[in-house]
Amino acid sequence: MPTDTATPTHEERQPTAADLMVEISEAFGANSVETPYPTFAKYRETQPVMKGDVLAEFGTPSMAAGFNGEREVYSIFKFEDCLTALKDFESFGSEAVAAAFRPLMGNVMTGLDGEEHSRLRKLFMPGLGRENFELWGDTIVTPVINKMVGELKAKGDRLNLTEFAVDFPVRIVYEIIGFHGEDDASFDDFQTKALTILLGFGSTDPNKREQAKINQGRAIAAVKALYDDILPVVQRRRAEGATGNNLISHLLRTEVDGERLTDDEVVVFTRSLLPAAAETTTRSFGNALVLLLTRPDLLAEVKADRSLVPKAITEATRFEPVSITAARTASKDVEIRGVKIPEGAGVTIVKGAGLRDPDAWPDPDTYDIHRRMNKPNIAFGFGPHTCLGMNLAKLEMSTALNVLLDELPNLRADEDAEPMMIRGAHMRQPTSVPVRWG
Repeated sequence: MPTDTATPTHEERQPTAADLMVEISEAFGANSVETPYPTFAKYRETQPVMKGDVLAEFGTPSMAAGFNGEREVYSIFKFEDCLTALKDFESFGSEAVAAAFRPLMGNVMTGLDGEEHSRLRKLFMPGLGRENFELWGDTIVTPVINKMVGELKAKGDRLNLTEFAVDFPVRIVYEIIGFHGEDDASFDDFQTKALTILLGFGSTDPNKREQAKINQGRAIAAVKALYDDILPVVQRRRAEGATGNNLISHLLRTEVDGERLTDDEVVVFTRSLLPAAAETTTRSFGNALVLLLTRPDLLAEVKADRSLVPKAITEATRFEPVSITAARTASKDVEIRGVKIPEGAGVTIVKGAGLRDPDAWPDPDTYDIHRRMNKPNIAFGFGPHTCLGMNLAKLEMSTALNVLLDELPNLRADEDAEPMMIRGAHMRQPTSVPVRWG
């Protein structure tokens, strides 16, 4: 990471991670919608396959529509249909995702299908295998979270855990990638760039187009700067023989059918992990905290029986999936429940509706930490495009919850603060997480 640049003046100083999360929420209109679930339920019952993009009803940016609304869109709400569309990559391709990411980040794996996607997934998977997760859990995840919670304790018995939820996932990925040993200023710079990327996918509100252009420019600059930061590290690791247990070295060592990843592929993949760490894990953990803190009896049960921690996290991702929809493009004419979706149309897969479908989930509108997951939890996707970092995210969140419960005795919602609330139509998150302990 570059450390030889001049210290910025006050006017030039970069916004903090917390500042950026507020900007990102505003860009996505995240705080303008209290809950989309009644709308989802209405369509699930009356128009389970709807011509039109349900996100448009909330004024929320949509990949399926091409952000600027140039693509006709259909929305699907039933669980079985959502699952089918996620599995059937031949009928429901990733062009909508590719078109959204390409101007900003180039060709990312989530936007690829077929042989090229299979090739990259085979090469990336070993670096994100179970053995590495277990190793990183002991050597990176737990030490990082222990240190950060120790710093929280020093701030007193009234805290807002929002910043902690923003910081720890990016810090962990930063260490896993192989940047450990850098100073705090380097990490802050890295985190700022990672979060700034998310601004590039913001509002399509005609009244905010000028700000959207500014945000897009900032995001493009951050994408390039991160590439320039990561590439020398990849080149150095390769020259040194790609030793060690950092992710970059694992990716460089991986060989499948005589093929290895290029430096560019390693950089692009590594960089693509950052928005997920900064966005998905942050919001998912914040949602899980709010669900437990606003249900003191459940929180006490989880604290007394830590085997419930992974279940509480998994159920939280079902009940409040951070990314409520997935975007696809119809690769050919398809028909679902008698509705014909023409080739080339965008498809908004409303995971948040499917995960509360009473035909698939008993008592779906209850946050039940004892729920038996008899159906696939599609919060992280399903099929060929299941999130590669899903298991790492769950490990991070479970570890963070355990450490908070261990180190902050009598952790509870701050009764003197504004009540906690999860808001948003697509990217849902808490407005804040004020707590007391001790």
